Amino acid sequence: MSKQREPAASITYRMKYTYERSIGALELRLLRPLRSTRDHLSFEVVHAAREFAPTYTAVSYTWGDDTPSQVIYLDGHEFCVRQNLWFCLYYLSTNTQPRGWSCLWVDAICINQDDHQERSAQVGKMDQTYLKATCVSVWLGLIPQVEEHRPQWLKYEPSMTVEVDDFSWAESITDLANRPYWSHFWVI
Repeated sequence: MSKQREPAASITYRMKYTYERSIGALELRLLRPLRSTRDHLSFEVVHAAREFAPTYTAVSYTWGDDTPSQVIYLDGHEFCVRQNLWFCLYYLSTNTQPRGWSCLWVDAICINQDDHQERSAQVGKMDQTYLKATCVSVWLGLIPQVEEHRPQWLKYEPSMTVEVDDFSWAESITDLANRPYWSHFWVI
């Protein structure tokens, strides 16, 4: 009597993104948006000489204190980001209006934070990174009141507009003016 083997359990996993090489002060690492939905943000990592870089928007935002918990995909590999950055990338990569840029530059991703030499070289050129950008996109976060009115099943889908009856622009402006972004050295 032959014993039939059960099929091996199908294990699906995606490898974590690893930086293929360090970049020097004369190079940039950029993100080209590929396919983005509310469940899947995907980017191609592009390396370019600073002087020949494709058009890009430099993203300015507040990192925040929370642990990176949201997944995006870089060259098909998982990369964890903080929720604030995930929402920022969602809006920028799903924007269907014509834009003057093809790539994004985001410091937390485009600079290998674990490579001290690369980080030092890139931070030393950060003024040039912003100066040479086609535009700078500032992300101040979502409006808190919008989150309170969102149906539970839309918990992770960002709102594109504020269409609630009891929304207060005055309260939102006060909240906006008091965001941590405004207290950073480079903003002041």
